[in-house]
Amino acid sequence: MANTFAIIVSGRLVQTDFQLVESNKFLITIPSADNINHLVVFMTGLCPLPEGMAGAVYFSFPDPHAPPTWNYLGYISNQKPSAIFKITKLKQMATGDNGNSLIGGDLNTTANSSTGFGFVQPIISHVAQIGISIEPEAAILQLAADPSVNAESSIANGSVLSKFEEFTNKTAENLFNYCSSFSNSALSFANNPAAAGQQFVPLSTINDWYQRFMRNLKQNPNFWRL
Repeated sequence: MANTFAIIVSGRLVQTDFQLVESNKFLITIPSADNINHLVVFMTGLCPLPEGMAGAVYFSFPDPHAPPTWNYLGYISNQKPSAIFKITKLKQMATGDNGNSLIGGDLNTTANSSTGFGFVQPIISHVAQIGISIEPEAAILQLAADPSVNAESSIANGSVLSKFEEFTNKTAENLFNYCSSFSNSALSFANNPAAAGQQFVPLSTINDWYQRFMRNLKQNPNFWRL
């Protein structure tokens, strides 16, 4: 199942060499990570996750003088198969006291940015590591990433309603309410001389669009870019 995941670092080849380190945990090492600011984690499509499960993504930039600290970035799933993360701030925090060094244990569902992956590795310098823990999606949705990592990841885990999501939600709702204010029966329009030559869209069509738009927005706030 290790070939389920891959990562992309800007300017480098795709890495797919995830190693199974526990029954539900995968680990990959990124060499020469000092200058990395963004990375993409995605599913390859070769092996979907079990129904109801998702992959919680963790980042570690080990300090040569301390045990590793795992920082929760966000998640990927069959419905959300990729995510981009900004790790600049996490690297800056790596040499400070930014969380617990978690050793063993299950997924911690408290809203903490340093939590949960829980795999112990040798201390390594000048590399970064990505850990993916396969857990029930409902449990992962309770986690909260550091807002500096990525606005998308904060929206995705359901913990933060971004200004962008709020704006798009209200815009779609306003359009539906505006169209609804003009709703009338088809017979009324047929008997109205002012409506002659006009084209009309059923309110049910607007409602279907609104429901589909909000569903897509909830699953992927950036779906409109596709």
